[in-house]
Formats: sequence, C-alpha cells, structure tokens
Amino acid sequence: MATTTTADHLNPNPEISLSGNFTSPLKLTAGLDRFPSIGPRRLARLERRGIRSVLDLLYTFPYRYEDRRVRITIAGLTEGTEQGFLAEVRRIRKKVVPRLKAPIIEAEVFDHTGSIPVVWFGQEYLLKHLSEGTQAFFFGKVEYSSYARSLVLRSPMTEVIDPEEGFRKSYHVGRIVPVYRENEGVSSSVFRRLAGDVLRSLWGESFDPLPPAVRRDAGVMDWFPAIVEMHFPKDTDRPMEEFLAPDYPPRSRIIFEEFFLLESLMMMRKKSVLVSGRSWTISEKGESPLETFESGLPFPLTGAQKRACNEILHDLFSSHPMNRFLLGDVGSGKTLVAAFAILLALREGRQAAFLAPTEILAQQHARTLTRVLEMTGDKRFEPVLLAQSVRGPERRALLSGLATGEHALVVGTHALLEEGVPFHSLGMIVIDEQHKFGVAQRRALSTKGVNPDILVMTATPIPRSLALSYYGDLELSVLDELPPGRQTITTRVVKNAGEDFWRSRIDPVLEKGEQVFVVLPLIEESEAVEAKNASDTYAFLSTLFPGHRVGLVTGRMEGEEKEAVMEAFRRRELSVLVATTVIEVGVDIPNATVMVVENAERFGLAQLHQLRGRIGRGSLPGTFYLVPGPAISPEGRMRLEVLESFADGFRVAEEDLRMRGPGEFLGVKQSGLPMFCVADLVRDVETLVRAREAAARSLGDSPQHPEDVWNLSCLEQFIRLRYSEVDNWLSIR
Repeated sequence: MATTTTADHLNPNPEISLSGNFTSPLKLTAGLDRFPSIGPRRLARLERRGIRSVLDLLYTFPYRYEDRRVRITIAGLTEGTEQGFLAEVRRIRKKVVPRLKAPIIEAEVFDHTGSIPVVWFGQEYLLKHLSEGTQAFFFGKVEYSSYARSLVLRSPMTEVIDPEEGFRKSYHVGRIVPVYRENEGVSSSVFRRLAGDVLRSLWGESFDPLPPAVRRDAGVMDWFPAIVEMHFPKDTDRPMEEFLAPDYPPRSRIIFEEFFLLESLMMMRKKSVLVSGRSWTISEKGESPLETFESGLPFPLTGAQKRACNEILHDLFSSHPMNRFLLGDVGSGKTLVAAFAILLALREGRQAAFLAPTEILAQQHARTLTRVLEMTGDKRFEPVLLAQSVRGPERRALLSGLATGEHALVVGTHALLEEGVPFHSLGMIVIDEQHKFGVAQRRALSTKGVNPDILVMTATPIPRSLALSYYGDLELSVLDELPPGRQTITTRVVKNAGEDFWRSRIDPVLEKGEQVFVVLPLIEESEAVEAKNASDTYAFLSTLFPGHRVGLVTGRMEGEEKEAVMEAFRRRELSVLVATTVIEVGVDIPNATVMVVENAERFGLAQLHQLRGRIGRGSLPGTFYLVPGPAISPEGRMRLEVLESFADGFRVAEEDLRMRGPGEFLGVKQSGLPMFCVADLVRDVETLVRAREAAARSLGDSPQHPEDVWNLSCLEQFIRLRYSEVDNWLSIR
C-alpha cells in the first residue's frame, strides 16, 4: 500500500507544481462556507474564534504535531509511548459493566507480526465502522495490563483505511499530523480536515506578499510551501518539537514575514507623515535654541538630554511635522526635554497641549513646567490645567482662553480629548505614558491642530525589540543616563510585613523625619480577591504610629480631595501615605525614602519599577520593600526576584516582556496593531532587525530591485487583508 507522507499528498494533481503566482491575494478572502465540511453551525463557531476567511484559517497554526506515520509493527510496540500502526480487526464486541455508565468496546487487531487487544470506553459507533476484517490505522498510548498480562492499546485514535487509496486522502493518519487548539466546539480533527481542503483548493497558485528580492536576500521559503508545511510538515526524521523551533524553515519564513509586514506598516505610516507640511517653523536666530534653554537652568542637562533636544530641533527645522518617541527610565529627565520642545512652539506663537493619563500626573507636570518656565524667563506661558474636576465657570473661561489663544499651554487628562475643547493654533502635542491612550484618543487630539508636532514619551522602559516594532513609525530618542545626584534604591523582598516589620524597619525612618509610601492593590476589602487593602492598612498604621500623621489616597476619591492629600504629603504634613497605584507615575516627593508594596505579586514588573521610581528622588537613598501574599506562585516569586536583582529599567523591561508578552506589556491588543502568530519579540529580535532593514530598502523612495515595485501593491493589499484595522491605524498621527 502506498504511504506517501510528504506534504505533496495534499496536491490534488501531481502534475501541478507547488509554485505559481496569484495575480491578486483576493482569492484568500473567500469565505469558508464554500467547503463541504463546513455547515452553518460550524461556520458560526469558527467566526467566534475570529476565523472568517481562507486567510484567517491559514494563519491559525498548529500548536504541536504528532507522528502518525506507519513506522512500526505490532511486534515492535513498546510500553508507555504513543505509536501508530496498521492492522486488521480480528474480532470486536461490546461489553457492559454494571458499575460503569458507558459500555466498553473490546477488539483484537493483528498484522503479520502478532496481535494486541484494544479497548475503548463508550464509543459504540465503532461497532459499525470496525467490523471483522476491516483494515484500520490505530494511534495511541500502549500500556501494560496486569489483568490481561499483556500490552494493551487504550482508546486509540482510529481511522479505517481504503486498501486501494491507502493514506493519500487522509489528513489524520499515515503522516506527521498537525494538532490544533480546540475551542468554540471545533475539534482538532475538524480543523485539520478544513485546513487540508483549503490548501488543496489553492494548490499551484501560490501568492507571495514578500517582494522577490526580499525573499532572496533573507533566504526564506516562498509563501505557499511555507504555509503548507506549517500545517502538514514533510516527512522527516527530525523530532516533533523541532517543528516548533524558530529555525524550522517554514516557521522561520512566517516569523520574518510577520516582522516584515509590521515594519512595512511602520514605513507606510512614516511616509504618510512625511508628505504633511509643517504648520509652523522656528525663526532663524543667532544663538542656538538649546544653548538659550540650558543657560536658564540652574543645572546642566545630561548628555542624553542634550542629544534628545538636538534630535527634536532637527525635526522642527525639517519640512514635515515631528513624530518622535522619547524613551527613558524613571528619573531620566523626560519632562525637561518635553519642556524644551514646548517652549520652542510657544515662542513661535503656537499653542501646546500636554496629555497625561491621570489628574495627579497632570498636576505634577503642570508644576514642573511652571518651574521650568520661571527658570527660563517665560512666565507669560503659565500652564492651565484641564481635568474632569475643572467645572462650571472655571471650565468655560479656560475653554474660551484656549479658543482665543489667550492660554498658550494646557496640561490635561482625557478631558483634553473631548469635542468641545477648541484650540486657536495648536502646534505641539506631548503625550505622556502614551500607551495608556488608545488610537482614537490620539486622533482626537491631533485633529485639533493642523499637522501639529507630536512627542510621545513613557517612563516605562521599553525593550529595543518593542521600540523597533510597535513604535517603528516614530523617530526614537533614548535617555540612557540619569541626572547627577540620583540616589541608589535598594530593593528587598520581605516574607511578611507584620507589626515587627513596621516597628523595626519603618519606625526608625519616620523618626529621622523621612517619609514613607505604602501601596496596596485594593481600596477596600473584597470577597472576590484575597489581598490587603488600603482602607484597613490606613487604619492599622494610624494606630501603630500615633505620633505620625498617616494619609490615604485612592482612585475613588475626587480630584480635589486627592490633590489635597498629595499636597499635604508634599509639604511633609503627612509622614506616611497609604495609596493605590494612583501614585504610580509623576509623583515627586524628594523626602520620601521608603516604599512598601503589599501583595506585590499582583502588580506587573514595569508597574513595580515605576513605583520604585517614586523614592530616592532627593539627596537620600531609598529602600523598596516588596511584600508578597501568602499564596504567591513560583512564577510570581521569580518576577519579584527580577526587581531585587536589577535596578536598570531596561533590563527589567526585557524580563517583563519575556514573561508577559507584548500584548499585555503595552496594551497593543487595543492599539489596532497586528499581533504575531509565531514571531517572538524577545527570541527573534535579530530577525526583527533584518526585517526592518528589508522593509526600509523595499519601501524607500527608490527600491533597489525593479521587481519590488511590482510587488508593493500586492504587499499593501495583503497587509489590509491580514489586519482589518490597518486603515484606521494608518490614519492616526
């Protein structure tokens, strides 16, 4: 019997070559309802999984593979392993056991080397398909039965084999078989059959979204052969786990492709910004704007800050709007760099808007900008604050001032994004912690001006791979050094923060006049979550330290109430501040030297690093105590040990990305950007860099290879087919 086991078994016509070309990828948009194995109910289940077209299905890859080739006889079976063999049914019967709810199906199967008993539980339909004399393929785990005193095959996967056709028409046996995740009621075998049918329908018409020169230079497989072998690998002696390795050629091709598509998106978006004209320019003056700015400061800028400011200057002297991402660790001086960009716009008669995710952070930025304006002699640009707490006549007067240009600089929260917030001449936008804002929110602010310059920044250190990929449309500035005088912070994981801890570790700090943050995951006690809460901890510490005032601030409090508590802490009227993560970013209390985080395993690594940056901001070093809950997992403990081991935010970010993945790390699932099927931003960063360089060559003003020009239209079409939100994302500056 023929047992062809390469991917060629899918070829409905051996005379048709595996390669070829679609003139358009539109064939891949076909619905799945045209395949006989997909009825209305199954179609609905697939749609609930997000699989609506041929293309969606082709990019739903197996998560593992099984070796179901006929490579052994019954005599060669060994105990404890999954094996497959071809055999004939000698006898089969149903056995009813009173204590069992379902009957047992027993059979004996044989080949030319011997026989073995087979047992199934409750699968009575097999009596119709496996009559005596039927030839079938059996695949399952072989066990030793003390009752039968022999090897037994229990509940194997079974498929009847046509003696004339052999395995040629089967997707399930006689080959290396893909195993898909089962959800929404769609089994792996159903998905396998559909994948095989879809691939057969496309045979000989292999579209490829990558330009020919890119494939050649990268040394990757063509698209269709790679897709076929991702689902149905060729016959090979490699171990099954190697099909999941990034260097498996079909997988390597898809990894490169995913990065190339994303980087092409970035290039397309960057080019769309480049065609926009500037709405304002910097007046030519004798003295360098950066020298003028620095001369007004009582301290020198760091080398990294000067480099970032010069990069911003270069953008503002160019013929197109700035689109820059300022990346730096906690305390690296990003706000000062942003102030430089804002001042350049203000001095040219343009308005500037500074967007922050929380009111506390907005207030902090407003104070910082006020100090910088005073130092540089630009008091006339005093910032105004717009947040949800600004209401009534005060709000109306503020909006009127923005509309007329009376207010040149506004710092605000999401309230800035509302339709009724007008600007007279918005020329500069700064977005802090920008990953906390969605795509539509960025558009809402940028459309309030005419091609405004945009500077986005974050204190969440981002690994190089993420910066290259998800921010590849932005020019990147990195602040990789801290200002002189930043104190060291010691991080300690504490097993239990009982009364002894507070008296021995915290009381001496308070007696020296220093201040302490205490951060908790919950505001109040919760029946659903077993964790300490801010309200109870506030009461406990108020009693424990009667000689020191304790304050409480949470996200549930009104803006004015929160600010009053924060101001009291800032003025040292409070010694201890109990808080939730509303103090995660932007809070600057130089006298705060200690932070205690309860149930620390409930916070992300990046979030904890942000919290750590709230202490040691003055002349004294800081101590950061992480207190895990009693039910912390081994993985949770490992995450806390990362913070104990590394002070460098970029190293922490690498570990955070590795543990959580990019979707959770930066919220990119909500950004409209594509997620990866097989690529990994930590593991495959070298491939990412190669794909980025290839995309820059292909989508540059002058593609190096003539055939690339032909393929660019197909590339753009394919990107839009793969990622439905691309058009929306491309339109956002």
